[in-house]
Amino acid sequence: LLQKIFDELLGPGVAAPLLSAGAAGERAAPFLAWLEGLYAAARETAVRWGISPAAAVPALVLLALAAKNVFSYVSEAVLNTIGLAMVRDLRRDAYDRLLHQSSRFYSEASTGDLLSRMLSDVELVQTAFGNRLTDLLQGAVTIVVVLAYVFSLDPRLALVVFVGAPIILLPIVEVTRRLRRTTYAARERIGEMGALLSETLRAQRVIKTYGMEPFEAERFARANDRYFRANRRTIQIQALNSPMMELLAGIGLVGLLLYTATEIRGGRMTVGGFVSFLAALMMLYKPVKDVTKINMVLQLALAAARRVFELMDRASEIAEKPEARELPSFAQAVRFEGVSFRYGDATVLEKVDLTIHRGETVALVGPSGAGKTTLANLLPRLYDPTGGRVTLDGVDLRDATLDSVRRQVSLVTQETVLFDASLRENIAYGQPGAAEERVHAAAGAAYADEFIRSLPEGYDTRVGEDAARLSGGQRQRLAIARALHKNAPILILDEATSQLDAESESLVARALANLMRDRTTLVIAHRLSTVRRADRIVVLDRGRIVESGTHQELLTRGGLYRRLHEMQFFEAGADTEPARSGDAQGARGTARSLDELARERKVVSEREEP
Repeated sequence: LLQKIFDELLGPGVAAPLLSAGAAGERAAPFLAWLEGLYAAARETAVRWGISPAAAVPALVLLALAAKNVFSYVSEAVLNTIGLAMVRDLRRDAYDRLLHQSSRFYSEASTGDLLSRMLSDVELVQTAFGNRLTDLLQGAVTIVVVLAYVFSLDPRLALVVFVGAPIILLPIVEVTRRLRRTTYAARERIGEMGALLSETLRAQRVIKTYGMEPFEAERFARANDRYFRANRRTIQIQALNSPMMELLAGIGLVGLLLYTATEIRGGRMTVGGFVSFLAALMMLYKPVKDVTKINMVLQLALAAARRVFELMDRASEIAEKPEARELPSFAQAVRFEGVSFRYGDATVLEKVDLTIHRGETVALVGPSGAGKTTLANLLPRLYDPTGGRVTLDGVDLRDATLDSVRRQVSLVTQETVLFDASLRENIAYGQPGAAEERVHAAAGAAYADEFIRSLPEGYDTRVGEDAARLSGGQRQRLAIARALHKNAPILILDEATSQLDAESESLVARALANLMRDRTTLVIAHRLSTVRRADRIVVLDRGRIVESGTHQELLTRGGLYRRLHEMQFFEAGADTEPARSGDAQGARGTARSLDELARERKVVSEREEP
C-alpha cells in the first residue's frame, strides 16, 4: 500500500498536476526528472540488495523521518546551547566590568537600572538569540535554496525581481529602525521602575513611618504608565510586520505581472515559463515572512543588548598600568602630595598635603562635605586624584598594581556591609580557606566570639540579607573581626561608632583598640569625643587643611576645631561628653548647638569670603 501511494504521488502521471497547470510546462520538467531519477535509483538499490521494493519504500520513509528528526534535535540543541553560552559569557563579562568600576560610577548609577541591565536585559538577549537563532538559520537556509532554484529557472527575470526588492523593502528597514528605538526606550522605563522598586525596598521603614504609601504608589504608577506607553508603541510597530509584508508582496507581484505581461507580448517569455517562475517565487514568501518576524524579536534583543554593552563599554576610571609593579608591605609613610579632587564641577579637595607615618593615628575632622571621606577613599584607590598624587613609601599608587595597593588597607565604616553567607565566611572574606583558628582569634579580639557561639549554628550561621537578625553592635564587631583577619598594615575607620548605643559602643571601642594596635590608622569622625587620643587631628574645611595638631593644641588655638568642639558640648570650653539621646536636657542642648553651629558656619563663611 505504501509503495502504491509512493508511486502515485511521485509518478510522472500525478506529480505534474500537483504543481498546477502552468508549472507542468517545460520549466518544471528538470525538477520532475530529478524526482523520477531519485525514485528509480531507490528501486534499483533495493533490488540489488535483495530487498522487496514494497519493504524498501517504508524503510526509506522511516529512515528519512529518523534522519530529519535527529538532525532537528541536534541542530536545535546545539544552536540553543551556543546561544546560552553566548549569553552566559555576556553576563559574566558584564559583571566583571561592573566589579571593576570606580566608586564614582556607583555613586552616579542607579542600583535598579544596573539590576535591570544585568538580569532583565541579558535575559531578553538570551530568549531571542537562544530560542530564535535556530529559526533564523533555518529560514535563511530555505531562502538561499529557493533563490538558487529561482535563478536556475530564469536568471534574467530573477535578477529583475531582486534588483527591485530592496526598494520595496525600504519601509521594513524604517520600521526596524523605529522598533529598535522604541524598544530601547521601553527597556529604559523598566530600568526606571527597577530603580524605584529598589529604593522602596530600602526605605520601607521610612515610607511606613511617614505614611507615604499613597505617594509612593502613585509614583510607581506613573513610572509603570510610562513603561506601558513605551511598550505600547513597540507593540504597535511589531503589529505592522504582517500587513506590511503582505502589502509589499502585493505591490511587488503587481509590478512583476506588469513587467512579464510586456515580456510575454513581446515573445520573450511564455505563459508557462512565467507561471513556473511565479510558483517557485511564491515559495519564498513564508520563509521571508518568518525571517522578518524573527527580525522583530531580534530588534528587541538588540535594544536590550545595547544597554548591556553600554555598561561593558564604559571604561573604568581606576585603570592599572601595564607596567604596574607590586608594592611591598607598608613600612614608612603615606603621603598626599598636592592632592586635588573634583566631582563634576565641584571642588572636593584642593591641594592637600598630608603625611601619615607608620604606626601613627591621624583623625580627619571637619564639617560635612569638607572632603574627609573622599581623602580617605584615595588611599585604597577607590578614586584617583584629579591633581597631585598619593604615595606609599614613595611609590605613586597609580604606578602599583591595584591588588598590592588594596592588600595594604582595611576598612571599617558606619554602614557595615555583611554578605549573605556564614559568619565564618564573612570574617574570612577575601581569604577563602582560612584556618579556623585565625577566624576564631579575629572574632575573639573583636569581642564577637561570645555572641557567635551563642547562636544555634555558631560560625556556620548564615547572616541573611542585610544581616537583619543581628544588632548594630554585632554587625560592627563582625566588620572589625574581618579587618583583624585581613591584618592589613593600614586601617581606615569611617565613623565606625557613630550609630551605636552606649553598651555596643563600649564593646566596639575595645574591639577597635585591638584593631588599631600597631597599625597606621586614619580615623574619620564627626563626634570629636572619639578622636581625642589620636596622635594628630587634621581639620578639613571646604577641601583644604585648615588646622593640624593634638586635641589640646587645637583647643588652645581657638580655630575651627574649637568652635566645632564647643558646638558639640553644652557649654563653651566644657570638656565633658554630651548627654545621651535619652536625656531630655541633652537633647535640648544638642538641638541648640546645631542651630548655633549653623549660625557659626554662616559667620565663618562670610569672614572667609575674599
